[in-house]
Amino acid sequence: MIDILLVDQCALSLLGDFVSDIFGCSIDMVKVFEVDEFNSLNEELDASVLDCVCVYCPVRGGASQLLQLYRYKLSDAEVLKRIVGAALKNGIRCYIPCDSFDGWIYVGEGGIKKRVRQVECDDDCFLFKPI
Repeated sequence: MIDILLVDQCALSLLGDFVSDIFGCSIDMVKVFEVDEFNSLNEELDASVLDCVCVYCPVRGGASQLLQLYRYKLSDAEVLKRIVGAALKNGIRCYIPCDSFDGWIYVGEGGIKKRVRQVECDDDCFLFKPI
């Protein structure tokens, strides 16, 4: 699983387009759920016919939406590279986790990428400061 924090809230249709861009597949190959809808599923998802399952919820602070990507077949490193590319292509400002320096990469307007650290906050609040 990989978390992505979106600065601006996106509509469900845009989230589907963004995730399908990340995985280079049609929108039919990804499934996007709001967290409560996902938690109330009664049947098991057949991940073998999907490239990714995405669950989203609102958050506070420096981001407005948390996306969690599940059940993908690519390596995390490859997915992270593709997230940056899809964010730049779609003009989506976001924070992407980066294990190599225990922080996040901010992808902003005009292709600006910078390293940031998360400032301690509660479970659904995300604040960042530059490194």
